[in-house]
Amino acid sequence: MKPGSLVCDIKLCNALCCRSCPVLTEDEVAELVTDVKREYAFDLDTKKYFRKASGEYGLYYAVKMKKGQCIFLDKEKRCRIYRCRPKLCELYPVVDVDAVDERCPLVMKNKISREMLDALKMRYSDEIDARIKKEQIFNFI
Repeated sequence: MKPGSLVCDIKLCNALCCRSCPVLTEDEVAELVTDVKREYAFDLDTKKYFRKASGEYGLYYAVKMKKGQCIFLDKEKRCRIYRCRPKLCELYPVVDVDAVDERCPLVMKNKISREMLDALKMRYSDEIDARIKKEQIFNFI
C-alpha cells in the first residue's frame, strides 16, 4: 500500500466513496484500461464504463454511475478494479486540496488522523492532473 493510502471498511459507510464519479484525463483512462487488463485480465470498454465530459480546460472521461453508484461496484458493493482504481477514488475522503467529504464515517467519528488526511491532501496536490483541479464544472457530452 502506498504511503498516504487508507484502508476502509465499506460496512461503515455502504460504499459512500463510490457515489461520486471520478473524472479522468484520456491518459489516465488509457493507463487504467492497461492496468485492469494486466491485473484482472478484464477488458474495459471505454464506451461502456466512461462518459465523456468537457470542462473549461479540456475533455475528460467520467466513470459511469449505475443506480447512483460507481459502475465498478459488484453486488456486495466491492470494487471490481480496486487494485487499479482511479487516484480520486484512492484519495477519498479527500475531494480537493483543502477539502474532505465530511459525510465519511472515518472523518465524522475522527477515526482518521490529521497526519493521514494531510498525507492524502499532499498526494492529491501532487498526483491529480492540474487541469482537473482547476475545473469548476464538468458538462457531460
